[in-house]
Amino acid sequence: MNKVVLCATLALLCTVLESAEIQVQSNFDLNQFLGKWYIIGMASDARWFTSRRHKFTMSTILMKPVENDKVETILTKVRRGKCLQIILPYRMTEQDGQFEFHSDRWKSDNDVYVAETNYDEYALIHNIITTGPEVRTLVKLYGRGKELRPDILERFRQYCLTHGLEEENIVTFPKRGECRPTPA
Repeated sequence: MNKVVLCATLALLCTVLESAEIQVQSNFDLNQFLGKWYIIGMASDARWFTSRRHKFTMSTILMKPVENDKVETILTKVRRGKCLQIILPYRMTEQDGQFEFHSDRWKSDNDVYVAETNYDEYALIHNIITTGPEVRTLVKLYGRGKELRPDILERFRQYCLTHGLEEENIVTFPKRGECRPTPA
């Protein structure tokens, strides 16, 4: 029992320390951030990502307000040859530019930070994913279009390296057409 409490305490401490290091976009403006984004790249230390990093493809995310403290986030992506939509109910926190959500499917709590954005071109999104005692990092590069300038791709790469992610686990996706989910 004491080992379980110790592991849980250490995981919580790691999450708090990791969160303290993540800076959010100063003067974050939710209204400018809402809308459609392409997921241009990702990097992570999570096994589910590192073991399949080359299978991921460009996808889209649509963010729109639904209630005072909630943002509906609709992820559209191809998985196993099918176009899927996944709705992630982000809740705003007291910190502008920070959101949180729980995934029942993956049994994880997710803290999402908009680390950097210029709103009309790109955004760096830093996620801390906690599943039981395991804490993992996932960084995403969003773009308003399917391509970004080389200097922005390099900013993404440097950001990931600065936050302890390994070079081989930093992936940018080739351009691809958008998938359109078929109604059920």
